[in-house]
Amino acid sequence: MRELGRVKHQFFTNKVCRFMGGFLICFVLLDINSNCFARTFSTPKDSVNWLNQFMADVIKLQKTRRKLSFTNDAYIKNHLMLDHGPKRIFGKSIKYYSGINNNQLVWLNESFSRLHYDKDIGYKERVNATKSYGKYPSWEFKSAAQLSLNFSQDLVRLESLSDKSFVSPLAQNAMRYYQYNLVSKNAKELTVEVVPKHRFSPTFSGYLTFNINNCALRYLDLKISGDKGINFIDTLQVVQDYGREDIVPFYTLLKYKGDVLKFYFSGSSQAVFSDNTGKPDFFKDFKPAEVVQDDNSASHSGVLKLHRKVPLTLQERLSYEHQDSLNIRRKERPIVDSLENLAPRLNILPLLFSEKIYTSLNKRRAIVLDPIVPAFFFNTVEGFGINYGVSFFKFNQNNTSWSVSPRLRYSFDNKELNSDLSASWYYKPKKRGTLNFSIGSTYMDLNPNGSLTTLQNTLNTLFFEQNFMKLYRKEYVSTGIGRELVGNLYLSVGTELARNYSVTNTKDFVFRDIKERNFSSNNPISPSEEDKLFPVYNSFYINSSLIYTLKQPYITKDGVKIYKLPQGPRFVLSFKKGISGVLNSQSDYTYGEVEIQQEKLDMGLWGYGSYSVSAGKFYNARSIYYPEWRHFSGNLALIFNPGLRSFHLLNFYTYSTNRYFYEGHFEHNFNQFFSNRVPLLRKLKLQELLGGAYLYQPEKGNYFEMYVGLKRVVFRADYAVAFDKRGVLNQGFKISYNF
Repeated sequence: MRELGRVKHQFFTNKVCRFMGGFLICFVLLDINSNCFARTFSTPKDSVNWLNQFMADVIKLQKTRRKLSFTNDAYIKNHLMLDHGPKRIFGKSIKYYSGINNNQLVWLNESFSRLHYDKDIGYKERVNATKSYGKYPSWEFKSAAQLSLNFSQDLVRLESLSDKSFVSPLAQNAMRYYQYNLVSKNAKELTVEVVPKHRFSPTFSGYLTFNINNCALRYLDLKISGDKGINFIDTLQVVQDYGREDIVPFYTLLKYKGDVLKFYFSGSSQAVFSDNTGKPDFFKDFKPAEVVQDDNSASHSGVLKLHRKVPLTLQERLSYEHQDSLNIRRKERPIVDSLENLAPRLNILPLLFSEKIYTSLNKRRAIVLDPIVPAFFFNTVEGFGINYGVSFFKFNQNNTSWSVSPRLRYSFDNKELNSDLSASWYYKPKKRGTLNFSIGSTYMDLNPNGSLTTLQNTLNTLFFEQNFMKLYRKEYVSTGIGRELVGNLYLSVGTELARNYSVTNTKDFVFRDIKERNFSSNNPISPSEEDKLFPVYNSFYINSSLIYTLKQPYITKDGVKIYKLPQGPRFVLSFKKGISGVLNSQSDYTYGEVEIQQEKLDMGLWGYGSYSVSAGKFYNARSIYYPEWRHFSGNLALIFNPGLRSFHLLNFYTYSTNRYFYEGHFEHNFNQFFSNRVPLLRKLKLQELLGGAYLYQPEKGNYFEMYVGLKRVVFRADYAVAFDKRGVLNQGFKISYNF
């Protein structure tokens, strides 16, 4: 802050000089004893030209800085405060349900790590100690690598705050985006004011201080305002101090303020880097795709205290002490956790619309109860019914875990009871090894890729007289196993034995009768005739998939791999074989499919794109029934699934095939590139979407979709148009939400 005060004082001095008309005197005084660029200017134009040339030299220097390697010890601290919030939200008392008051510390996280960077390999980091307080994490920077903001790069990403890229004031094309004003200059340092040429461009504003002798960056203080497009953030300040070094900063500070649903908050993320050459073979302890090693299963509070570079505030210290005292008291008193006291504490009201989680004090056991209201359903096959489940979890100290989930499905109209039991064992965390088993009877969608949820189908059936979902009954037993083989190669294998029943509509009840509409039959091939789609049959199949991902970075935390967004495409090879004769199975076919996909392909200031291309074919299909056909993620309702492989307007069942298909999807998110230039849209921080989809199967031919959309956090609205060989097939608005 001392540097910032000096900068402001010198900036004020220059303003006075200019006001007095003493341009020549001021610039002469500023150039005294300058070793490399000492000269006087007879006109202000000369000073502007000199400054632009100086900045050109600075920008040219950044190319060399990008190639430098370093090893540092790093201490980071994330801090979040609730400044002010509403008393109630959605009718619930905030204090009662969360215990949060105004001006309260809600999240604190510290860590100490060793960080290494190499121009060819990238970042590698080993976290040696960490500690946190609270249960409401901020947009925290979880590793020192995320806080190693490198302004020598053309684009700067604030990974935990936004997907947007911002133009660095030291980028190779920075002069297209910035104007530089001289603030102060002496024999050692020069300070420049950075001013964006376009107010709403993805740029910073603030001050840069350089070593005048070698053009090295010494200090920066930059800001981003809320109109730049970071969700929930009103102001963001970035401070970096390079001290005597000119390679990497020894101190980085991010301060931000914002609000979410009238919750006004402020937070900061700080990083202090200490020189440490480390051992030269530091990289050898890491796997090629491993970027962070974080082993904190044991307590390392002593290590963290020893390397804490930023003192705790009084409020932070008291919060830690309160949390530690609670943990001690829990260990000393008899163990009576929420599971053992479940019955007397069970409250029905919170269960109506959201799931309820009960955990033991040591967090090793948990029970998850499904929400009640979404469990009720209505369809034209079963009528009114309920489909309710409970899940039991057990987590072990070696990071393995298992879960058991029983589920009951009962039709009040047909008096029919179905039930399922599924179990899963996470047996090999380091290799993502899982083992699954399921048994039971239930009603299932004829299209397993259908995007229509049970709740959406209920609402469409009762209020709009549209029974989009088509069902069949299934009695089955299945098992599967999957694990990583080597590197980023993952293999899964499964098998299923089932008895399948075609069913017909039995109910036509509606809350709202629409004269021009009638329910269609449960047969998607003959929607006007209530015929059974297939005879009762047994099926036995074996399926497998092989997935390989290029450039798949991951974090190892307590022996468990946590995968980050892939930097390369993913290749998926799938195989399925229906085997006749096994336990009276009538299925006899072979199916193969290949897919290439990638999400969030970074395109700089133009946002990011995603794509998926796939093809599949049935071979030797001697006996194959409709539930075994290849189905696609269609949609006919107003609400749609925004997944990459989902269609906006495709009929759920019309394009299903038992022969072969070609499918492609693409979507580009411009991330406010255009909307940020429109005054009325700018404050809404809307992301612009452009996408399309293609499908071909031999019976129906070509199907195309194009759509445009706008997205705001969890809400999205698209307008889509569908085409086939005859022209426009369908069009309309679609919406989605994710909460």
